[in-house]
Amino acid sequence: MSTELKTLKGQFHNEQTEQMDTTEMHLTRFSGGVEGLKLQLTMRSQGDLFTHITLNKKELKKLVKEIQTNFDL
Repeated sequence: MSTELKTLKGQFHNEQTEQMDTTEMHLTRFSGGVEGLKLQLTMRSQGDLFTHITLNKKELKKLVKEIQTNFDL
């Protein structure tokens, strides 16, 4: 079972137009079975294509720490 957590707006570089396009990133929490809860980040890559990144709890902690350190949060 999965839970949609949040949709964030952002931008990505469109290689076809060489412009920055508005896009959305969807955050979804889901069960990774024996690996525990995971987070999936889903975003548009080009055109109608989507890609995703999956992070476990350990990877999420590293990401949060990196963001806090580099953005003075």
